[in-house]
Amino acid sequence: MPRVRVRTLALAATASALLVGVSAVPTVSAKSGRTHDVVMERALPNRLALPALLPNSRENTSAIAQNNGTAAATIAMDIYTPAGVLIPSASRVETNVPPGGTRTFAQAVNTGLTPGFRGVGVLSSDQPINALLARDIEENGSGRKSYSLHNAYPTGGNTVTLPYISNNLSGQYNTRFAIANTGTATACVTIAYAYDGGGGMTDTGPGGSGCATGYPVPVGGQVAFGPQTVTSEATTAMPAATAGKLMAATVTSTGAPVTVAVDAYLSSGLRKLASYDGFVVGGAASDIGTTLAIPLAIKLDGYYTQILLSNPNGTPASATLTYKGTTGTHTTTLSVPANGTANHSVYQDGVVPEGFAGAATVTSDQPLAAVLFRVKMTSPGSFIDEDLYTAINGVPTGRATNTAKFPLIFRHAYSSGGGANGYDSAVSVAVADGGTANVTLTTVGDPTTGAPGCTGGTFTSTRTITGSFIFYQGLADGTVNGLGASPSCLWGGMVITSDKPIIATANVTNDLNLGDNDGMYNAFGQ
Repeated sequence: MPRVRVRTLALAATASALLVGVSAVPTVSAKSGRTHDVVMERALPNRLALPALLPNSRENTSAIAQNNGTAAATIAMDIYTPAGVLIPSASRVETNVPPGGTRTFAQAVNTGLTPGFRGVGVLSSDQPINALLARDIEENGSGRKSYSLHNAYPTGGNTVTLPYISNNLSGQYNTRFAIANTGTATACVTIAYAYDGGGGMTDTGPGGSGCATGYPVPVGGQVAFGPQTVTSEATTAMPAATAGKLMAATVTSTGAPVTVAVDAYLSSGLRKLASYDGFVVGGAASDIGTTLAIPLAIKLDGYYTQILLSNPNGTPASATLTYKGTTGTHTTTLSVPANGTANHSVYQDGVVPEGFAGAATVTSDQPLAAVLFRVKMTSPGSFIDEDLYTAINGVPTGRATNTAKFPLIFRHAYSSGGGANGYDSAVSVAVADGGTANVTLTTVGDPTTGAPGCTGGTFTSTRTITGSFIFYQGLADGTVNGLGASPSCLWGGMVITSDKPIIATANVTNDLNLGDNDGMYNAFGQ
């Protein structure tokens, strides 16, 4: 099997962040395998590197790996300095991970790392693997949490479009994005910003290090951009002309392919944090399309969604958004300028009624990228947001698959006797053609987490769904929680097989911490 590489990872092993206390991905007692001395190149053939952290406050990361093969896997986590030097004492190895099973590698409980360390994490395995990076930030003083989830993908592209970028929009909405080199030569990167409402600018970078123009990104390296330059975070300020703007951006690389990870957050008092992955434009791995499926859309009990589009083409696009769910079918149209952006919130007009829960489809006469953000108000129409903030990518319906895999699934992990449910997940499944499908869900518990009562085991459930359906693992009814049973505690991975192509996402949450306790991610198709 070929080696696969994705983005580099910044690890901040800060005390009492994500992996010290129970938080987004609880790892208070999670075991990350035994220490194992290694050389620079591990013999395991399948490799994934992981994206960079959001700066500010106390932060940490956890890598969640799922065996995507057909036999038991050995999965290793190796950690390198920014210069590419291996730290043998920080390496961890897990053996005999069953197909579909998962293991969590927690940096905060990794005794081989010192507080404040930043470097590169690489997962490798003798079987194909899926992986997530869980990111947690703890606010100094209050202990309030923000967290999000990133998918790790094995390839990048020479053009990557980002439907949502902001630079101190309305004095509080911000993004930070990291561009990582997934190739074997220096990548020379330029960034074209397209403003909402028209106009834009291109950042051609300083050149140098073999690049006539652009930002040079070395092999295995990355560059990051945010509202301000932060030298300790290796972050460069976005151009001054972008200040106060809502934008899309298109990253163009020559010399090597790249991947891009985007973190969206607020600089106001709210602890919002959401993440999404950039969309590759063109080629066999293209993430854009003329029909995009989004398995979740909502305007219910204060929850609401907003879809942001980017058009990386030289021709304007006419797009139709179709919302289909509990209140029927609702449509609206958008014009997306050439190399531009547009967006739609369920609250910006009367198209989507209160009480709606379902899915959305974007159709267009030009290939587009779409990212959906899910937010929550204190009550419907109050326009006073709570901390919750999550994001998922729209997926071209041509990329729908008959198998969807989830590395992180919870049911009542770390639940308390005082009424708190602990960590739960919900899986949203949409049938690509909007019809009916028969799905089988198989969930494998991870017996190594150390979460009280979570001992592993395999759970199976079948269901016929029409259009879309959400399986809430926290519910007691085994026919709707996707488990076929009601285990007192579950922490593991899930595989869904279907007789028709599907597109799926997962949301994980908890009711134990203050702050933004939700994170969403796209399922891995196969």
